[in-house]
Amino acid sequence: MSKIQFNVPVPAAPKEIHVYNTTTAAVPVEFVNQKLNAINLPQMKPDASLQVSRTTIAPDTHDEVHAFVNQTTGDAHLVPNLAKLVTEAVPLSQHQAQLPAIRSTALAALTDAKFIVKDATTLLASDGIQLLGSQSGSPANAEAQVIMTLVPATRQAAGLRVYGAGSKAMVALNNRNTVVGALRRWNPATVGQAIQPTITTAQVQADIERQLGPSTSGDITAVVDVVTHGYYDGHGRFLQPVYRFEANLLNRDNKIFARVGGYVPMGKPLEPIPDLATKPTGPSPNQTPDGKAPVAHPISATHDVIGGLAGNAIEAATGAVTGAVAAIGGAKPVITVGEFVNQEWPTNPAYIDMANHFLSGLTSVNGAVTFSRTLWWTAYSWQVNGPQSKNYMNAVNVAFTVPHGDWLLNTCLGNYGDLWYVNKIGVGGNPGFGAAAGGKLSTWVIASCEVIPSMYDRQHEVGGDGNPQHAFDAWWGVFQGLHSVVGFRTIMFYPDDDTMYSFGQAAAQGVDVHTAWFQAVAAHHANEGTYLDTHINQTVHYDRASAIVDARNLGQPIYNVAPKSKATQLWNFWMNN
Repeated sequence: MSKIQFNVPVPAAPKEIHVYNTTTAAVPVEFVNQKLNAINLPQMKPDASLQVSRTTIAPDTHDEVHAFVNQTTGDAHLVPNLAKLVTEAVPLSQHQAQLPAIRSTALAALTDAKFIVKDATTLLASDGIQLLGSQSGSPANAEAQVIMTLVPATRQAAGLRVYGAGSKAMVALNNRNTVVGALRRWNPATVGQAIQPTITTAQVQADIERQLGPSTSGDITAVVDVVTHGYYDGHGRFLQPVYRFEANLLNRDNKIFARVGGYVPMGKPLEPIPDLATKPTGPSPNQTPDGKAPVAHPISATHDVIGGLAGNAIEAATGAVTGAVAAIGGAKPVITVGEFVNQEWPTNPAYIDMANHFLSGLTSVNGAVTFSRTLWWTAYSWQVNGPQSKNYMNAVNVAFTVPHGDWLLNTCLGNYGDLWYVNKIGVGGNPGFGAAAGGKLSTWVIASCEVIPSMYDRQHEVGGDGNPQHAFDAWWGVFQGLHSVVGFRTIMFYPDDDTMYSFGQAAAQGVDVHTAWFQAVAAHHANEGTYLDTHINQTVHYDRASAIVDARNLGQPIYNVAPKSKATQLWNFWMNN
């Protein structure tokens, strides 16, 4: 049996199709300021190349950032604060009747000419995605609460879907049907030159097979179930005609473990179009010859910065946030980042691409802090499980892991080997993550499928006891001062480069890191299709995000790395089916 199977035919290329020309969008300052005013937040003010809305909390602390607009690119982010949103949550059953009105308000906002100008393309509002939440200690039969509703937009050019880094927009509405969040990376387009594609269906299929080759090593099978005409928007000067293809990756047990999407250009590219087989540039991650932990462990290159500890006692580090600036002569504080990519990175560029895009997003912002990747490593299970974790995961402020996942586990070798388990963190010589465990980790980004099952998933788990509180069981040992973990509850698309860049960029600006995560995922993965989740025997959407958050850290930015004691109350937030 072929390792790459096509369940759909490859359509013939059109005889003629137009390229679209794009120009930089007008800066939506008036739109964002109107939304800020409606929720009693300060107006944006010029700040270098940006317009920024912020509130000063207290001396020697970072401002709370609400919104920012890039005056050069026109990109815009309005990001609400979870700590405020949870106080206005309503039960899911009461919220369902509000969805039609919410979608109407969202469509009006998305089509507001001050936000997205009407042009030669068509904007469509997707169905609203409810962000649900509940906290540990709630009754087992307590109903999930709706925190806000995310409404993404999709774009069509000549009736064809537009994909890519650009043409991304969404709005978020609170339970009073007021816009509290927005994201826009969307340039106006006009019809450009016509091209006459000469590519054949056989050439398209061969190119798809070539691009999927790196993802089908070992026992992996790719099942291609989408091949369609579309456009690619690299957020440059053009919308380019392409073939869009999507495939499920199946493991040796014939189970879906990832979703892959890619493009085949219809003509000569006018701007770069991603190719799944292109080797990444830049330094390669460190690795060990035998896969075992080195005797001499790495030390994060930046010491005693924000989040750095003078000792294991939290009391000794309470001044870490304010003391860091003075300690380095008034320069910007440094937030250390550790990235750990699947051991198959030499043959599959997807892992390094995702890590590099997240880092690029973080470092694209000239903000309040400097982000420095001080650990760049091939992923091994001992970096997460066991005593060596203190020198890897717990040696940095922000960790980004890119293996493959399933409920509460990850594989560091392909999709089958060298596993680490969430329920083994905090046991077996691994004291957990965070300041209470003598470390620095504050934010953990798990760029893998299904690792954070939600309370809904545990409640409806096949063979489970129906208690949603089991969603927290495996995480107590992890949260030893750790602030939050963000990831996915369903199968995700990979490589998910554009989402990781968008999230990194927003997080680095100092907005609420958790709502920034959900907004980025919603904007980049509207209407991405469904599959049968065998964990709960229900049809679910790809790319539904989930997060576990220490209750003390709701609404905090990614660079709040102040030491915390171990968590005593956790929240789970997740995107509804």
